[in-house]
Amino acid sequence: FCRHPRPLLRGSRGMLKTAARCGALVTIFAATMAPVSGAVSPATTLAPGIGKIQSGQFASLQLRRAAGSQGPAQESVMRLKGGKKAQPAVGRVVLDKYTHEIKSKNMDKPGFAKVEVTKDASTGKLECFLETDMAGLWIHWGFAKRDSGWFAPPAQYIPDGSKKIDDKAHQTPFNGGKIHLSVDMADAPEAIAFVLKKDSPEEWFNGPGGDFWVAFKPADPSGVGQTIVDRESKSTHWTILNRMSLVVENLKPVAESPGGLAWLYTILRFNFIKLVPLSIGGNYQSKDLAHCQKGVSTSLSALYAKYPGGFQQMWSRMMIALVPRGGGNGDAIRLEILDIMRRHGIKEGHRPGIEDKFIEEWHQKLHTNCAPDDIVIAEAYIKFLQSGNKDDYWGHLKAKGLSWEYMCSIGGGKGSANSGLKGMTASPMHLPQLTDDIKHLKWTLMQVHGGADIDFMIYKAKDGLSADIVGLLTEIQQNRHEWWVTSKIIEARSKLRSYCEQPDGHRDALMLDVALEGWFGVQLSKSKFGEMDRDAQFDLASTVLHNVALSYGGEWWKVLSLFNKVRDMGDRWSPQWAAIAKATTERASLALQAAMDQIHTLVQPKARELGTAIGTDESYLANFAEETIRGLPTFHLSQILACIDPEIRKAGNMGAWEQVTGVPSATGEVATMDDLVGIQGKSFDTNQVVIVKNLGGIEDIPAGVVAVLSHSAVDVLSHIAIRARNQGVLMATCHDEGVFNALMATSGVVDVKVDARGQIEVTASTAAAGASSKGKAVTNIKLKPIPAGGAMVVSDAAFSETILGGKSNNLQVLRKATGLPSFLKFPSSVALPFGTCEKALADPANSEVKSEVDGLVAKLSGDAIKDSVTLAEIREAMLNLEAPAGMEKELEAACAAAKFDADLFSHFEDCFDAIKQVWASKWTDRAFFSRKACGVPDASLSMAVLGQQVVAAEYAFVLHTTNPISGATDEMMGEVVVGLGESLVGNYPGRALTFTINKASGAVTVLRLPSKRQCLKLAEDTLIFRSDSNGEDLEGFAGAGLYESILVTEANTVETDYEKSPLLFDESFRKALISKLAEVGKAVEGAMGSAQDIEGCVVGEDVTVVQTRPQV
Repeated sequence: FCRHPRPLLRGSRGMLKTAARCGALVTIFAATMAPVSGAVSPATTLAPGIGKIQSGQFASLQLRRAAGSQGPAQESVMRLKGGKKAQPAVGRVVLDKYTHEIKSKNMDKPGFAKVEVTKDASTGKLECFLETDMAGLWIHWGFAKRDSGWFAPPAQYIPDGSKKIDDKAHQTPFNGGKIHLSVDMADAPEAIAFVLKKDSPEEWFNGPGGDFWVAFKPADPSGVGQTIVDRESKSTHWTILNRMSLVVENLKPVAESPGGLAWLYTILRFNFIKLVPLSIGGNYQSKDLAHCQKGVSTSLSALYAKYPGGFQQMWSRMMIALVPRGGGNGDAIRLEILDIMRRHGIKEGHRPGIEDKFIEEWHQKLHTNCAPDDIVIAEAYIKFLQSGNKDDYWGHLKAKGLSWEYMCSIGGGKGSANSGLKGMTASPMHLPQLTDDIKHLKWTLMQVHGGADIDFMIYKAKDGLSADIVGLLTEIQQNRHEWWVTSKIIEARSKLRSYCEQPDGHRDALMLDVALEGWFGVQLSKSKFGEMDRDAQFDLASTVLHNVALSYGGEWWKVLSLFNKVRDMGDRWSPQWAAIAKATTERASLALQAAMDQIHTLVQPKARELGTAIGTDESYLANFAEETIRGLPTFHLSQILACIDPEIRKAGNMGAWEQVTGVPSATGEVATMDDLVGIQGKSFDTNQVVIVKNLGGIEDIPAGVVAVLSHSAVDVLSHIAIRARNQGVLMATCHDEGVFNALMATSGVVDVKVDARGQIEVTASTAAAGASSKGKAVTNIKLKPIPAGGAMVVSDAAFSETILGGKSNNLQVLRKATGLPSFLKFPSSVALPFGTCEKALADPANSEVKSEVDGLVAKLSGDAIKDSVTLAEIREAMLNLEAPAGMEKELEAACAAAKFDADLFSHFEDCFDAIKQVWASKWTDRAFFSRKACGVPDASLSMAVLGQQVVAAEYAFVLHTTNPISGATDEMMGEVVVGLGESLVGNYPGRALTFTINKASGAVTVLRLPSKRQCLKLAEDTLIFRSDSNGEDLEGFAGAGLYESILVTEANTVETDYEKSPLLFDESFRKALISKLAEVGKAVEGAMGSAQDIEGCVVGEDVTVVQTRPQV
């Protein structure tokens, strides 16, 4: 993996060896999208902007992600997805910019090298601007590719005055302290790599941790992972120096990829806990490792500063806690151990003296493989020198992670520095006269390899900090074991923020902040949360949250502000306060869960892949990510929240259980599982009571399941809840972890009953499970026939039951109704009637697509696993359809008639892409297996498509005009969320505002206050194309969310800020909103003539109904 042809540099030149360098990736820059107001809101249809994921498509993966068992935590699964992203800004973009210090042994003060990398879409150029204040400087450079090293740039990109060195590298002088390199995007390499060379006398200078690496092209984070695995498992010459170089060179290239950062974290943690060796057939000099470690810590602090509030701050903090500060005088270590040996008459090579095998081995290690573990060795040696007990030496090593096996593995130097060291296995001689000298050597080691020690970092950072911060730090040092020191740590960390987030980062401030965070955790671990009174618990939770917010920023500041607002409210522990406090602690728990799930999901598979490749013991791999999580400040937050929750539920008279469907009882055999993924598409011959940890929202409930008891909160009006009620399944959520864990341990046949208080009782049954009777699919469904001929696109004036489904026609009924409230609005619409998809397939231009689809449909056999693959192929084929002649003009005319904004339908290809995705959703796994279970022939299902302009909703709602749990016809039940409605019907984690209202008296009962972590906002004005098949909203079969609805431009997912939302804190606002929705419900129910399931949104004083269907 030698990257460039520069001669091998050793000794006083202070350069890393050529072979120590590995390739790097390039930085990925995400496009930013500014929110823009829209025009009509699909309460049930918008979804996070994370790429196209449709129900049934890659079913197992997406269901598991929805259930929280795998996949990045910020990725939610939805039944509706946007087709394209909002367009990023164009023009000149700065990709990277930093200043690197250059230290010359021939100059009194250091110089600098400034690097700026830009991309200009308007000119098609990628450019690198270099600047220095050091005279006589050149760059030794070439184009570079991460997997094959340097190669020569084309002649047109070589600046005047350059000279060719060989077939890979050129040297170019700084002219007036500046160099400008410009490359056409079409010709751009992955990167430009260079080092600096000074003439007279000759000196060479590296960048941070290795070569300067100017990244031009996006990189695949999995490539970083593969490089790590290959280097660690296959290299015959590999050391900690190479490992650190690999990290620093890849840090910027993966800066905007959580997966890439997780790979770097994983290898650093492997290094930190000694799961990878210091060296394999290689050696290095201390000063080189000191320089490289400084590059790692400096780059991590710059990453932290560049992305305030971003996920990068979490990963950079996690990584910098695992690396030394770096810098210092690496050569001093080697010279100091030699001086100690000579002054005390200890044998050195052929020099006679006291023969101490331990000192001889350590001297060899410090010369060829010096590393952070030498600080631990020094500590252990000092303990032994003070006590004379060898067990103190070996015991300290073991306690700090340096096992006997690890000590045996030390060594392996090659070349001129080969000392022949084959492990550090000797016990030291008792030479107490060395004690003070070894203490000083330990301090010298810490200058290079220290970082985690709070006293060391205060010493290193204090000269660059303000006097008031230094005073706080002194107070913390002197009172570090006092109970109140945590508040002083919070104060000091708050003042350090501005240093940590200054433009180029502040290495010492960040490492000190991480050390303070660690000591906060040490002090907190002494607390016995369960023995505190509830007020002390709640107040402490605020302090712990503050500590987390200081570490990770972003949404944690919103969570902290919300929590403190509740903390400072009056009437604490009243039922009213408890309801708000419950929503607030749930919001905190959801943020906690999302962050920890992301870490576990991203880190654990990488640890296993790397560990398997290098033969790591399974005991280290099994809980690798879990141990990572336990060491973070969020772990204490989870503990204190667990203590607070029972107290809040008790104060609010909240039980452990919450009903979702209102089914009073069920009897069946217990089946416990993490999620419902493994039983999708199955059916059971005997009744099953499923106890499941996680529910996502898009799962089906298999035939034979009579009860679903979950630890996940479920929105009462979400699609999965509607399906459960439709199938007569008892569904309930358990909010008490102890009760739920006990349930997970049950087995056999049980009776599940709802008691008079609405709580769930689960007892052993004396009856057999019985043959499956509930949860079976309706099998007498008949679909209306599809008319032949007609227009491909119609405006809403032409809507009729013969050509369109219930979504389109029900809205048309409402548009014609009289006596409706003046604030009630309906979206203008267009539609592609039944048969349009079939017409497109029959078009001669699509003959190959039709042939492929027909052949794949014929392959469907009823085998769930095989059919899932075939269905994915059908969907993919459907996306290759071309629009029939005339469709574009018909769509344009219909949209104009509906008075849509012209810009929204001017890009026909984007609209047609969304339409094709709706058509393709006929062949999702869930839709196909649902039809099969109901005996509906595939050919009888036709997909009409309803098109609407989207409203930028302030709030979205679902309203059932008959209480779906009690069945009371005089009472409505509704749920409201902030933003667009997919977070509600898609059962995003957290609660919606849930209420009932009496139709006659108007009496409102708020059942739950909102706590959903995320809400959806439009990225820009857009259209939505929604499924409107002849197989939805049928009598006895709701088919909720069975087929897709697609936004032309996807929505943004943002964290909900409840502190500023009247939905949580303003009782009068809630009551007025609910009363207005009740007026809508009564009007719509009256116009439609039956109980309705209504979806819509609220903007200002207006309420827009986007869909209504008969309530099933």
